[in-house]
Amino acid sequence: MKRIFLAAGLVLSACNDKQPAAVEPAPVAALAAPAPAAEAPPAKTVIEVPDFVVSVAPADVKKGEEVFAAKGCVACHKIGGGKLVGPDLKGVTARRDEAWLKKMILRPDVMIKDDDVAKKLFTEHLTPMPNQNVDPKTELPFILSYLKSVEK
Repeated sequence: MKRIFLAAGLVLSACNDKQPAAVEPAPVAALAAPAPAAEAPPAKTVIEVPDFVVSVAPADVKKGEEVFAAKGCVACHKIGGGKLVGPDLKGVTARRDEAWLKKMILRPDVMIKDDDVAKKLFTEHLTPMPNQNVDPKTELPFILSYLKSVEK
């Protein structure tokens, strides 16, 4: 009987000698990297501008001329006579929208980044207008009064 078991063992052993064919794993679908999120354009800074009527009163115009000089605007801008460092401001209130002027006077640093007209002016004059920290309530109305007075 030992021989039968032994013979059966050999038969089984012979059958088991045949290795099963290697099974290759099914290809795993490559996980696609997520598409990068489209970069949103930088948010534009909102510049708060006060609403007021530009005065033509001689006292307000004079005060505006004084503020214009005190803030150092005369170092870069002429009123008639052509370009200095920045553009000549004679007639600027006729050329530009009042809201645009307010924003440009209050936050030229932001306007150069966000506004196409301000960007163009920068490329023409090659000097950014510095932020002069003009107070929107106590100085801006007078500056615009002065600029309006030299419109023509």
